[in-house]
Amino acid sequence: MKTLALIGILIFSTQAQANFLFISKAEIREVVGPYPEVGSADEALDDSILLDWQDQRTEAECLAAAKQSNNETLKSFFGDVLTKKEIAYLSVRLLRVAAIAGINSARAKSMYDRPRPYDRNSDIKPCIETEKSSSYPSGHTTLARLYGRVLSLRYPSRAEKFMARADQAALNRVLGGVHHPSDIEAGKRLGDYLAKKFYK
Repeated sequence: MKTLALIGILIFSTQAQANFLFISKAEIREVVGPYPEVGSADEALDDSILLDWQDQRTEAECLAAAKQSNNETLKSFFGDVLTKKEIAYLSVRLLRVAAIAGINSARAKSMYDRPRPYDRNSDIKPCIETEKSSSYPSGHTTLARLYGRVLSLRYPSRAEKFMARADQAALNRVLGGVHHPSDIEAGKRLGDYLAKKFYK
């Protein structure tokens, strides 16, 4: 998601121009909320879900998750719902969507600075490439969810499919072992909020 934040900076070269992409830190705190406390029952639940997925995931599921890991695009998220022509048309037009998701999820990550699951629990073994950024909230989930909401507004007859693909992209982060389930839920809340804030 650092790449997406940089896209926003490149597109909007001054702080004044970029401000309309940001939500405030207070909004982030209200929407995203805190992650589970270290040693809490909720943190233990996160670990339990991650370990369950680790036990049951297939090689094919890991490969599918890996394809999206460093390829956060309309095609990788929604390639079987959008046509090639639609993807070509929308890719440039939705750069602002990518910038909004990237900038705000990166700011949230820096506020919370939660370790990745494999950095705090050695039993968790990712099956996709690991990340160096903070874990909370999930930037992939934020982007997929915001894309899904915006696409649903444009093509309402396919809204259910868009949101299902967005949810699968989010699940892939847990299945792959690089995000806690609570990171995913926070990313969904942030993506939904950004959709309401910028695309009413």
